Amino acid sequence: MAAFFPEILDGFLSPSFLAGTRRKFHYGEEQETELREVAGEMLPRMREEAFWESREHAFQTKADTVRYEDVVMSLGSGLDRLQERYHKEGLLLKSYMLEALAGELLMQGYGAYNDVVRRKTGWHVAEYHFPGNGEDFPLEMLPRLLGRLTRQIRCNAAYCMIPQKSVAFIAELTKEEHVQCQGICAGCGNGNCPGRVMRQHGNEVENGRFVSLF
Repeated sequence: MAAFFPEILDGFLSPSFLAGTRRKFHYGEEQETELREVAGEMLPRMREEAFWESREHAFQTKADTVRYEDVVMSLGSGLDRLQERYHKEGLLLKSYMLEALAGELLMQGYGAYNDVVRRKTGWHVAEYHFPGNGEDFPLEMLPRLLGRLTRQIRCNAAYCMIPQKSVAFIAELTKEEHVQCQGICAGCGNGNCPGRVMRQHGNEVENGRFVSLF
């Protein structure tokens, strides 16, 4: 288990990251101080608990030019407790801000994972596969995937992960330079990708299906 990418956390309170998040989620300039306050409460909790883990996937189905890794990333249960506190105190705006900030960090984590793989192995990510994305990756595989990697993340009967600010996926790796995924939609022009996500007014539209971030 490795600490969540330090280079990402080191830039979490930077003006450029906070301003970019504020603009993306349509917060006004007058709300930047509150956004920074939320980020300031999040950071020490993530430095203590956030992590990621990967392991070679148990079942190989393609030739030597392709391999798979099971991967999890989590920002830790401290953020769940903080968000619960915001709700109890009626600070719904701060709760939404925490959700937005956490989502942006996890989005950056995909690219950081890709960088680590390339640097250490010479392979790179061709595609990310998520439980629930097609017949080959049924949602029911999630408990097994988590069980192979960590005891620090579990899922409930509805397949929601706990801690909530966590992701799990299978990375398809290749050495073919013309086949690579930089991260979830990072600089990607492939509009037909099944994992495509577009931001729209503080929510996600995935494959044309509206998904609320909150």
